[in-house]
Amino acid sequence: MTGTASTARPAEVTASDSPFPMALWSEAVCSRRAIPDTLASGAPAPGTTDPDQDPLPAGPRLPLAPPPLRLPPAPGSPAGLADPAVLAALLHYSYGLLQHDPTPGGRPLHRAVASARCRYPSELTLVTPEAAYRFDALHHQLVGLDGSSAARRPPAPGSSAFLVITSRFARTARLYGDYAPRLCAQEAGMLLGAVHLVAAALGLRARPGADLGTLLGLCADWLPGTGEHPMAYVELGSESRSVGGPATPRTDGPAWLPPDLASVLRARHSGAAIFDPDPVPAPAQLLPDLGAALADAPFDDFSCHLLVGRVTGTEPGHHVHNGGRTRLVYDGDPLPLLEQIGQTEGRVSVNFRATACTAYIAVRRGEAVAKYGADAFRRLHLTAGAVAHRICVVAARHGLCARVHNGYDAARAAHLLGLSPDEETVLFQVALGTARPSASFRVPVVF
Repeated sequence: MTGTASTARPAEVTASDSPFPMALWSEAVCSRRAIPDTLASGAPAPGTTDPDQDPLPAGPRLPLAPPPLRLPPAPGSPAGLADPAVLAALLHYSYGLLQHDPTPGGRPLHRAVASARCRYPSELTLVTPEAAYRFDALHHQLVGLDGSSAARRPPAPGSSAFLVITSRFARTARLYGDYAPRLCAQEAGMLLGAVHLVAAALGLRARPGADLGTLLGLCADWLPGTGEHPMAYVELGSESRSVGGPATPRTDGPAWLPPDLASVLRARHSGAAIFDPDPVPAPAQLLPDLGAALADAPFDDFSCHLLVGRVTGTEPGHHVHNGGRTRLVYDGDPLPLLEQIGQTEGRVSVNFRATACTAYIAVRRGEAVAKYGADAFRRLHLTAGAVAHRICVVAARHGLCARVHNGYDAARAAHLLGLSPDEETVLFQVALGTARPSASFRVPVVF
């Protein structure tokens, strides 16, 4: 299976056969026209079916080891998927079920990655040369996607493997209609970033990939004919070294790896339904950690604009990260810019007066569209999404909530942030702040 993928030619995608038609840029990024009027009431979008009826895979089930409470689970042990604790930790802390909110009328299940209204359209599949296994986060199990004998046993020690990300647009489209492909692409990018970060913490060699030919080759033997779209993959290296302690310096992985990454991921929070944080300063270490995390993102073709409002020891201002470095653009209160950028449909839907920092992740859309055509939409959202997840993790490390919020004007953002006209586009707005006390609460999920 992986041999087929490695020799596959890059596929050409046209606007007519891509799940991301070129019109999405104008309908779902440069405007929000694709959002149905029914979203405000929570009613299903017109013409959609109930995705909650999606059947679970019917193949043989392989229970995973209980997720460890720390990453790595056993310092000094070989780093490889043949270790049941490593495999369980990789899947659980990348896309597993981490929190339960029993508040009546709320969204009860929360995974390791942010998702629009907790629809979780992404699927995570472990692909080895012998078989493919779907991760069932609700039951913390692997499910063989074919009836072969190989699918009935765990991956062989030392075998190469890929984690493949696919997306079921219908799950999100039930509420968001034609806006769903953008949200699904954003989540796929964040999940790609999550797998990369957790794999590095476990001592695994991880290479995120977006090449369409390789992706289609990896999916050829098991992906359903309709309803599920290939998005990205992470190639996982075979066992090659031992995992150090949580604070051991790393030479082949991200430099920013908090020693308590597992507890940070369990604490990640997107905030209340209306993002109205407590107006208190964030810790001084927030900005250095953001700079370090952004510098080691899996892709480097992005810029991140940080509009700082309330961070201890830092004056309000506009900072930009690109080329692996963060620099100050100007000093001064960013609130006027934030409220201009964040005004859509005649209102500002985030209380920027109380946020600690707001990040805008921009990509070079003109260059990518010229090179990849319709497939640029998927590729660029993978890049920006991986960065957005790192920002969410840094926020959680410092006790902050991070809200991915698409309520911004992309053209106005490009102009006010000084982006290259007709070339750069903002794909993510991430607001960081301290959550106010509320009546809702979350409890950890333990398998």
